Amino acid sequence: MSEQFVQHVEPEEAFAALTDETRLKILQVLWESDIQTVTFSELRRAVGMRDPGQFNYHLDKLVGQFVTKTDEGYRLTQAGKHVNGAIASGMYTAHGTIDPIVLDHSCQKSGEAIMLRYENETVQVGCGSCSFCPSGWKAPVPPAVFAGYDRDEIPEVVSRYFRTKVQQVTNGFCPYCNGQMKSAVKLFDTMGDGPSPADRSEELNDLSLDPVVRFDCQRCSARSRIALYHALLLTDPVVTSFYCENGVVVQERPIWEISELSPARIDIESRNPVQVNVMYRVDESTLIIVVDETFNIVDIEK
Repeated sequence: MSEQFVQHVEPEEAFAALTDETRLKILQVLWESDIQTVTFSELRRAVGMRDPGQFNYHLDKLVGQFVTKTDEGYRLTQAGKHVNGAIASGMYTAHGTIDPIVLDHSCQKSGEAIMLRYENETVQVGCGSCSFCPSGWKAPVPPAVFAGYDRDEIPEVVSRYFRTKVQQVTNGFCPYCNGQMKSAVKLFDTMGDGPSPADRSEELNDLSLDPVVRFDCQRCSARSRIALYHALLLTDPVVTSFYCENGVVVQERPIWEISELSPARIDIESRNPVQVNVMYRVDESTLIIVVDETFNIVDIEK
């Protein structure tokens, strides 16, 4: 962290303040309040504690980290809001599965129907037959994402959720801690389970290399990986505009149909440092995006 942003409370101390039922109730009352600031007496009555001294003891444990005290009363800090958000998401308390949903789409490789599955807090989309399903997507999803939706609405919800997460990491924010995400283009070996070919000495046929964008959080070390051409299709305005000009609205396509817009060609111009040319084609129109090892676009050709 920079000098202006330093850790002033140890994690053990911060989370210890949340171990009491009364303190969680205080956070929930402030969260649900119609007004931003609540007075001491209003807050105590809403929590349901008669003893002002005992209530003040619990409130003091929250002030500074999760609650801010002002002349007008008390309100939540950003940390307090995130605690309530995490509780509401069911991240710590809810569990569930969804029976597989058959999507109105077939895998380009196997020809089998694409299935949406949800278990162990993870959504998986794919045909189930291909080792690397062209339409396959996988991501952790909190149970609360599906709350309030009918079963037939779930595929569209999943597609929007995936798009949102892709935008978040490509914009540089960790989905877990909001820390800085740094991007790097890697060459992933689709013919084996080994490390990135860019880090190995042996030569591999370019047909076995699948460029991906890896996003690494500089704070909590979380990592996300997205196929390079998927990342460009979902986030780069030049690519989406190219398709729109040729009658294809990328934003309206479900996430698992994005693979149908696969590039006509991917050329690995350099392995060290990595530089990749991605060519998109619609009829006679072509667009070439040249990307460097940090996922920056260094050239555009039409």
